[in-house]
Amino acid sequence: MRALVVGGGLVGSTLAARLARDRHDVVVIEESRAQLEAISEHLDVQVLAGNGTTVEVLRRAGIETCDALFACTSSDEANMVVALIASAIFRVPRVVARLRESDHEASFRAIAQRIPGEHVCINPDGAAAERILSLLPVPGAADVVSFLDGRLFLAGFPIAATSHFAGLRLSHLKLLFPAPPVLAVAIRRGERWFVPHGEDEFRAGDLAYLAVDPTEVDNVLKLLGVERGEEERVMIAGATRIGLEVARRLDARGVPVTLVEEQAQACQHAAAALDNAVVLRGTPTDGDLLEEEGVSRVAAFLACSDNHHVNVVSCLLARHLGARRTLALVDNAALAAMVGGLGIDAVISPRLLTVGLAVQFVRRGKVRAAAALMEDVVEMVEVDVLSGSRLTRAPLAELGLPRGCLVAAALRREKLIVPSGQDRLEAGDRALVITTSERAPDLDAFLGG
Repeated sequence: MRALVVGGGLVGSTLAARLARDRHDVVVIEESRAQLEAISEHLDVQVLAGNGTTVEVLRRAGIETCDALFACTSSDEANMVVALIASAIFRVPRVVARLRESDHEASFRAIAQRIPGEHVCINPDGAAAERILSLLPVPGAADVVSFLDGRLFLAGFPIAATSHFAGLRLSHLKLLFPAPPVLAVAIRRGERWFVPHGEDEFRAGDLAYLAVDPTEVDNVLKLLGVERGEEERVMIAGATRIGLEVARRLDARGVPVTLVEEQAQACQHAAAALDNAVVLRGTPTDGDLLEEEGVSRVAAFLACSDNHHVNVVSCLLARHLGARRTLALVDNAALAAMVGGLGIDAVISPRLLTVGLAVQFVRRGKVRAAAALMEDVVEMVEVDVLSGSRLTRAPLAELGLPRGCLVAAALRREKLIVPSGQDRLEAGDRALVITTSERAPDLDAFLGG
């Protein structure tokens, strides 16, 4: 596939790296020569200096022969212009626009309905808010993604030395959870990620990703040694788009919310937007303020400011002061990699969420959902099994799936199945497939019809 990425910032450069790793031909357009030099130095992609909202620059980049275009600048308006030029003038088959304002999303969708081709807009703030809201009901989880219409959670849990999981062989999960089953789909051990097999065992210090039926979550938590607290209250630092959206959704559910914001104007806006939440002006790194507002009694402290270093520091402070759980927005890859060891329970990266959604759109086959683990090393893909797909041609053990790929579950006529190697998929199934990112391009050949 030939892909054109307009905008070489944090999201654009990460997306270009991901597409290049998946063996696509990539061209990046960026006005900043410094950013282009950094991209060309580190990535195997073509680069072009110029304004991607102009027809001339897009032509020079080869838009007339590209299969997919990604508009990833920091401006919603520029992304809309790029996407509409690509669709209306050049008839690019697949177009993705990164849009943060809901009004812009609605406008883009209305226009896109009248233009041929496939179009999608991705809101990184909305994606981050959804991920935070999915994490909150599952205490102890570092990551939670829902698949198969909510019938299966994929949740990452740190394995403590005191947990009943420590030392447990994976094949023994079938004895503990015969129906519905619990499946280990990925493990991070030290700096290494791998897709495990039945003879592997959990070790203290692992981060284990488990596929769990929602009805079994409490039983899994019990064996992990994680207790649900009685307190529901949530404290949010930062009246950003993400912080405000999470506060609004929790407020509507009747969850008590305290929102801390440093800027007076943002405080006023938040107070007007929220019905019952307590909005305070102050800095989230002020320990006296956090203590005074009862951070030791909250179920979760969410650091959602635009300053991700402040998010890390405020989470560490909140944990020190007794917060049961801390979650931080962090887009800096180096910072995110060290956060787990610092005692922060979960990290949400809007950048990686955006890239994951964009890559999902260009996957072969009918991909319904996809997610990447924090370091973007392991992927989960929910796909419709098409008639004639290679996934249907033999039992799973005989398909010749790439090493590191696993069919974790399937939904067949409303019944959830955790298949063995002797089972085979059928056309019409919806399958959840786990793969290491380096093997994801090899998996694509199995997904199409």
